[in-house]
Amino acid sequence: MPKIKQTPGALLLEFLDKNELNCNRLAKEIKCSQTALRLISLDKSRITTSIAVRLAKYFGTKPEFWLLAQMEFDLAAAEQNKTLAKLLKSISKVTKPVSKAKN
Repeated sequence: MPKIKQTPGALLLEFLDKNELNCNRLAKEIKCSQTALRLISLDKSRITTSIAVRLAKYFGTKPEFWLLAQMEFDLAAAEQNKTLAKLLKSISKVTKPVSKAKN
């Protein structure tokens, strides 16, 4: 199972620290909820597309940078989910390609 290098919240906190910011100040700058940023920084909320675009604009990155961090975190969490792992064992692979419907 791949380990993630950094959670999305830790990544955000690193950017805040490097730029001598806090969640309240960043929220005002990117015009979003301070609570939303605080929850992201605690890894209790996801980085949404809207937030990723705003963070990218503000910090001079690409939205994909933020979304990839979130996706890697989500995939790592899914791989550790025992209920999901049990469910996946009961799903078989496709054996025959699904034919395309004719118009």
